[in-house]
Amino acid sequence: MRVPFRTILCPTDLSKIGDLAVPVAYQLAGKGGTVHLLHVCEPPFLGNPLYNQFVQGYVPTPEERQEGEDRVNRQLHQLAPDDALTRGVRTEYHLVHGISVPDVIEEQAKEIGADVVVLGTHGRTGISRLVMGSVAEEVVRKEHLPVILVHEDLPKEEE
Repeated sequence: MRVPFRTILCPTDLSKIGDLAVPVAYQLAGKGGTVHLLHVCEPPFLGNPLYNQFVQGYVPTPEERQEGEDRVNRQLHQLAPDDALTRGVRTEYHLVHGISVPDVIEEQAKEIGADVVVLGTHGRTGISRLVMGSVAEEVVRKEHLPVILVHEDLPKEEE
């Protein structure tokens, strides 16, 4: 494994936890490297928060879909650090539609020739992981390249 990395895939669901991986991805990128920020848009019937007016069974109009994609693209562009280019790190943005987020991540990693995947995780265990599932866990199982998981430090209980 080479560090710093040249091609980094950093998927995010644009949540606080998902976005934690972004600064780590840029820290791991070497001069001349590229961070690929990826957001996977799931179909609206799966509960995609991309659509503000999501209602079970509601299918957004093409205009609503475009508005949602434009919003996501703006959010992705805001994630790149201001000094990335001055440090010699490029950013590419990917908004991909798919049903299985782990499958899309795997496909994108292959397509761009990623050296590593860096993604945020809630770090759930036990029942909550069984109920909620884990994109990160599935990506780790599927990927044939290094995967770096970033999670929020849990606050320590006061004694």
